[in-house]
Amino acid sequence: MTKVRMAKRSDLKWMHGKENLLGGPSFSLPVLEMFSMTPDFTVHVAGDSAMVLYHEGKGGKSRLLMLLGTELTELLQTGEEAARRAGTVKITLEVDPRSETIPQLESSGYQMKGDLANYFGKDRPAHYMEKILL
Repeated sequence: MTKVRMAKRSDLKWMHGKENLLGGPSFSLPVLEMFSMTPDFTVHVAGDSAMVLYHEGKGGKSRLLMLLGTELTELLQTGEEAARRAGTVKITLEVDPRSETIPQLESSGYQMKGDLANYFGKDRPAHYMEKILL
């Protein structure tokens, strides 16, 4: 089991430009640095894996914006804990229908809620998924 922790600057350097497993954009180093310094965002790493979450605040939702790596189970659990601390009631995400992470997201409790045409660009749809936090 790899320990999950808040990202440091050296982690952000590693993360920048990496392929986002969700199918969304990869982020530049300045954007990742901004995320890590803004209270509404959390950036976690675990071994070769990382995630970026945006929290809308008490009663709102958290959005999973970026997912990297292979060690996702503990990372997703830590994201849920961060979302609960932020007071959000669910985590949502948009994922490429061809993403190999969908089975792992589903086994972690995320449910398919719909499809979004052209979400990632022309002819690049997304599945909309969410997990209700109890």
